[in-house]
Amino acid sequence: MKIFLLLFCWFLIASNTLTIKGWSNRNKVRTSSQLDALSLNRRDLLAGVGAAAIFSTCGVSNSNALESLVFNEKQQYVQKFPTLFAPLYGEAFKKTIKRSLLPNNNDNTTIWALEQNLELGPLQAPIRCVVIRLKNGSLWVHAPLAPTQEFFELVESCGEKVAHIVVPTYALEHKVFVKDALQRWPDAELWTSPGQFSFPFDVSEEFVFGKRVAGVLDAKSHSQIPWSDEIDYATLAGGTFNIGGKPTTLFETAFLHKASKSLIVTDAVAQIPKTVPLLNDPENLLLISKLSTADPMPDDTPASRLIGWEKTALLVSYFFPEHEEFDPNKLGVVTWTEGWHDNFNALAGRLIVPPVVRTLIYAQNRSRVGEWVDEVVERWDFDQIIPAHFEAPITATPRDFANAFLFLKDDTVDAFPENDLARGLRPIADVALKVL
Repeated sequence: MKIFLLLFCWFLIASNTLTIKGWSNRNKVRTSSQLDALSLNRRDLLAGVGAAAIFSTCGVSNSNALESLVFNEKQQYVQKFPTLFAPLYGEAFKKTIKRSLLPNNNDNTTIWALEQNLELGPLQAPIRCVVIRLKNGSLWVHAPLAPTQEFFELVESCGEKVAHIVVPTYALEHKVFVKDALQRWPDAELWTSPGQFSFPFDVSEEFVFGKRVAGVLDAKSHSQIPWSDEIDYATLAGGTFNIGGKPTTLFETAFLHKASKSLIVTDAVAQIPKTVPLLNDPENLLLISKLSTADPMPDDTPASRLIGWEKTALLVSYFFPEHEEFDPNKLGVVTWTEGWHDNFNALAGRLIVPPVVRTLIYAQNRSRVGEWVDEVVERWDFDQIIPAHFEAPITATPRDFANAFLFLKDDTVDAFPENDLARGLRPIADVALKVL
């Protein structure tokens, strides 16, 4: 059991946005030409309900949900390296959307979000790549997404050529597709946050990324970065953990796109939306919306989808939230008790340091995190924040950013509900911070 907990904590550190709650049959997705071979009553997704959940299944016959299975060939890709996220490995499909991050673009200053879903079983949350067109027309690409033809073409529609690819963090979900991106754009230079590591074995940069790193984004390298007159950066050294027998510091680099006054972060802050994200699958939302896993699938209504999103947000934020309870009288059945909606409202719609990041990654060395926050606030003027997850852009100032980190000096400031933390995040953090 101790070995299992250590490995589980490692996976949380390496991929700190979601945790295992089930694997989905949805990854066996069909293209439109194959749908006629599908039964309308196909077995639904395995529903994960927490760190130690028991999975249940139920039939799905909703026509809108069936339509969500239709992908085209430009949305197909192959997962070449196993991760905790769907698909674990092999062929899959993902839709990509492209959005401008400025209300009034011009030819010299343009910034976009390209978005897909990060998926674990039926749980889906937005994951975002930021693309900036530099003054010379070339493109700067932050954390490439799943390597579909659709994703590549949407990136290329932003400018003349991809000149720079940036790995902003240690977290696996934000760098696992860099090698694919460099195969598509072999002339692009690669820039990484410090402290990139591999586990359980040390391997070369060429093996991980497909080419050598052009530069590491540490404090000493500003003068060597060819795009630094347009995009500044500041790197946070987060917690230091014993990984593979050696101390390993987890870094994240934040960026300021000066022309658009945009702060670009990965996992440092986020804002969970109070409306359903565009890419979330209705079938998954309906499955999660059920009061009990023993209940039949609800009708497909906006209200049911919203309930599914609110519960999804609680699950991906806390792993085993307060109002998700095992039924003592029915083996394997989980029921949501009254109060979960209030807990969602306390979490969503505002700028926060996400619970996983705050409880696990930033808890170990608060003073070091605080120094980075001060650097960002004192050096940069911005009026919007673009995180890699959930909402973007978020209208926010340096003061708003600093306020999200007030907990560093006083844990009682803006505290997350203790009962939401108690069964999932708190035990994991205790193991990670005391044992690793």
